[in-house]
Amino acid sequence: MKKISDIENKYGLVLFRMGLSHLFDVGHSNFGDDEVEKGIRQIIAKGEDDEANGVVSVMTPEFQCEILRCASELAGFSIWTLFAYIRRHVIAD
Repeated sequence: MKKISDIENKYGLVLFRMGLSHLFDVGHSNFGDDEVEKGIRQIIAKGEDDEANGVVSVMTPEFQCEILRCASELAGFSIWTLFAYIRRHVIAD
């Protein structure tokens, strides 16, 4: 649990929760290093394209990449370990 808590502290509560959400949404098994790097490249490319076209996003590409990195770190834990951590330490609000 300490390692998960360290990830929460590293990214902060908002990014941590979004990382958990992203991890569960996309799928625990889809977070290999290659997939994460590919996702980051796609986010950055889309951000550059959006900026060139005057599109303003709710989340910056950097923030989206941090969510992906957080989810990637969390994918190193079993789903059941994550559920146990959430039950004990993540307050629903």
